[in-house]
Amino acid sequence: MLLKRLFRRNTPPQVDRKQVLRLYPLRNAVVQYQQREDGVCILIVPIKPRGLFGWLSRIFRLPREHRIELDEIGSTVWSLCDGRHNVDAIAQRLTQQYKLERREAEYSLFAFLNTLSRRGFIAYSKKRL
Repeated sequence: MLLKRLFRRNTPPQVDRKQVLRLYPLRNAVVQYQQREDGVCILIVPIKPRGLFGWLSRIFRLPREHRIELDEIGSTVWSLCDGRHNVDAIAQRLTQQYKLERREAEYSLFAFLNTLSRRGFIAYSKKRL
């Protein structure tokens, strides 16, 4: 019994689909972005070197930021992560703008938002800003 507790994986709590649809994604203020004329967003993520990498970065002048170019749909989602649009509204926008099925839009949106959240690029609020 004790071994089961020691080696048990920490699984994240299961969240209901309806609960997720009511959340308001917010961009992290540390992550800057530029929007090109064609609407594509480029995320600019600062790099904080630590340990040996930090010491080497002072000598060799390694980059202080990482740039991530989003595609058209990713850029649309990123621009809507402003705390005023909930996940449901973003899914509706994707469904209308890109002619996607609702289920397909939600699945792709959940996966993308999950990635952004794990990397610390967005957080969620239960209330609209």
